Amino acid sequence: MDLAFDESLFKKVIAVLVVAIIIVGAIAILRFSGLLGGDSPLGPGQVPGTPGPDTDPGLRGHDPDDQERKVAGPKSYTWTYRGTGMEMELYISNSTYQHFVSSSYGAYEDKPQKMAEYVVTDGDDGTISTIAEWFLATSLTSGYGDSDTVGNVLAFVKSLNYTTDEERRQTGAYPNYPAITLATEEGDSEDHAVLAAAILDKMGYGVSLLYYPASLDRRTIIPEATALGLVHDGTLTGRLYGAVAETPAGRFVYDARNKTALAALPEGCDADAGWYSGDAVWHNATSSGSLDNVRYYPANQTFVTGTDLRAADTVVIEDAVWNQPLLVTAAWTVNTTEKGIPRGAYDGMKPYFNGGDGLWQGWTLSRDDRLDADTTIAGEQPLGEDPLFSANESLTAALRMPVSEFTSPLITWLEPVQEYYADTWYPSGIAWTYDDKWRLHENILDMQDPLLENPEDYSLRGVTEVVAPVPWRVSYTVQKMDEEHTEKDMTPYSDVRFAVYRIEDGSAVFDRTFGWQTIYGANLRKNEAVFGPGEYALAVFVRNCEVHAAIEYHGKPAEKTYCGGI
Repeated sequence: MDLAFDESLFKKVIAVLVVAIIIVGAIAILRFSGLLGGDSPLGPGQVPGTPGPDTDPGLRGHDPDDQERKVAGPKSYTWTYRGTGMEMELYISNSTYQHFVSSSYGAYEDKPQKMAEYVVTDGDDGTISTIAEWFLATSLTSGYGDSDTVGNVLAFVKSLNYTTDEERRQTGAYPNYPAITLATEEGDSEDHAVLAAAILDKMGYGVSLLYYPASLDRRTIIPEATALGLVHDGTLTGRLYGAVAETPAGRFVYDARNKTALAALPEGCDADAGWYSGDAVWHNATSSGSLDNVRYYPANQTFVTGTDLRAADTVVIEDAVWNQPLLVTAAWTVNTTEKGIPRGAYDGMKPYFNGGDGLWQGWTLSRDDRLDADTTIAGEQPLGEDPLFSANESLTAALRMPVSEFTSPLITWLEPVQEYYADTWYPSGIAWTYDDKWRLHENILDMQDPLLENPEDYSLRGVTEVVAPVPWRVSYTVQKMDEEHTEKDMTPYSDVRFAVYRIEDGSAVFDRTFGWQTIYGANLRKNEAVFGPGEYALAVFVRNCEVHAAIEYHGKPAEKTYCGGI
């Protein structure tokens, strides 16, 4: 059977196929480009069927695998202590990291009281315990005592990057948990201090946190910061603070008839050093009453209250608190100078002491980096090994070795504090120059200065308004007459006077006058009259001279906007 070839039909089919191919190709291009929705182009290393980085904008930055690549996984830390290179290997799982990230919360106003609650090691998969064991093993191998053991821990923590919450674009309402700081290898002063406290607490040392709130130093804001507090016996160097640590002591019962007490002493506390306190209720056979803020000192069996106890048989504190005085030295785990504030600014402040839930109850540090009659040759607890011998008097006599007497630690922190808080003045930016030929003005101002005989002989050259947030003063320099205004030279009658008015409720209230000495040849530059913060009007009078006047503020200028804690 012969088939007839229809050329026109063939051309139509070809045309339809070409149009179909063009349409399909156009749709594919549009879908591939994302203009018609659907899957976006495959990213580098992405296989078909896996979501791209922008598939769901709400999930950006929350991909666990992406987080693990960034902060979790194997870690290698290197630092130097006393010229010896140190290296420590860790592994922080992503589940551990995410656990603490999801547990982070808090309010800024509660941070000073609750900061120690972030010294947490439970749930960190043994990370802090591993670190503590590493440091103890290193100390035993290297022959370190307590001083070097703690110093090595501080050197490790300092080696982590020092970044503020503002730089990391994170909240400053609460610190990071130790596991987070270890994983990210960065943090601010409170993050570093919390990490150091966790490690040393796990090693058995008594520690605390010292929180320095943001404060106004004249016109400079000292940002909030946190240091580690080391509990010691008074032999450590550095900024020393006295603090009273508190810990729950349970039920306290005092028998007023035989002056005895029944109470549990919290573990790690010294009965000879502290006292019980709390609100109590007294009882006898027929009645009872309340007592506020009573104290009992077990060392000398003294019960202190503002109420006569002759009618009481027993006194009961249901939730007593044990109070124990401590000596704490600030150990900084960051260099605050890197953020523009020297340590001396904080050493001049009194921090908020936070001993947490028994952080301070560990081993009390004592200097063991020197040889004296009160110090053992090798460190004792918590290194776990007793020394072979002590440098006592018999050893000294037997070996004829010189042993120094106990000496108080040098006060090395005081000079930087004095330097930071020195009495300094700086320009406010308000300055002007007046000059005038001899002119007489009457009834300009009542100078009210008994030393000035002729107030009408001064020319009023200007009035300025000063709004000072800090103490201020006037600095001025008397100069010769401007040649463009007069041919006269300065004479023994040349003079400058200032009148200061305080602005109170919209009215100018005269304060005082002062001025250049009316003795020819006197010092031409003077600083006079310190005034307190407030609003003022200042009038300047000149006679036969020129004066350059400037307002100076007391303290330090505000160099930058406050951006939160460091």
